[in-house]
Amino acid sequence: MDIFFNHEALERFMIELGFWGPVVFFLLQVVQAVIIPIPGNILTMVGGALFGIWPGFLLAYAGNVVGSVIGFFLARKAGRAVISKFLGVERFNKYMDIIGTESAGSRTKILLISVVVLPFLPSDFMCIAVGVTPISFRAFIIIVITCRPWGQLAAALLGASTLHLPFGVMIPLVAAIIIVCALAVCYAPRLERLAIRWAYKLADSLGKRKQTEKLQ
Repeated sequence: MDIFFNHEALERFMIELGFWGPVVFFLLQVVQAVIIPIPGNILTMVGGALFGIWPGFLLAYAGNVVGSVIGFFLARKAGRAVISKFLGVERFNKYMDIIGTESAGSRTKILLISVVVLPFLPSDFMCIAVGVTPISFRAFIIIVITCRPWGQLAAALLGASTLHLPFGVMIPLVAAIIIVCALAVCYAPRLERLAIRWAYKLADSLGKRKQTEKLQ
């Protein structure tokens, strides 16, 4: 399991695979989207470094979309009781309380978009959790396809750029990345609360607008 959390170990592992490297990289991306603790951005950065920006990005993006779809259908098949234990009962229940049980699913869609787009929020968790909600697969896949690529592209670009940057530039860049990541970890709960609050307000605003349109 060290390859999932150690950049150098993962890079060596991928190089040793040779021809099968891209295939295994894609499968690892699928797995990390379903098994939450594996950090997907590290994989994507390695993909950008090994395969280049666009091949690394496309492999990571495709793997994330496939993994998200698998997680969604696993949740839909397994049901709320099983998935809540897999994801963590307390956290799962918190998100389900936020989403509510509205059949229209406006709050579900808005919260899913918020969590997937904003960095350092539990996007893989959310893609699985919404499988037990009334959201349609069509709405889910549209959100995943349109919102997933941006973080993947940034990670692939960052991974590829490290191979071509001068040493004097690379050191400050790595230091900046470490600082940003540290701040993100510290402020992740606050970001999460802001995303949830925004989802609430936008969902309520859309609901009121629809209600007004019906009355007119």
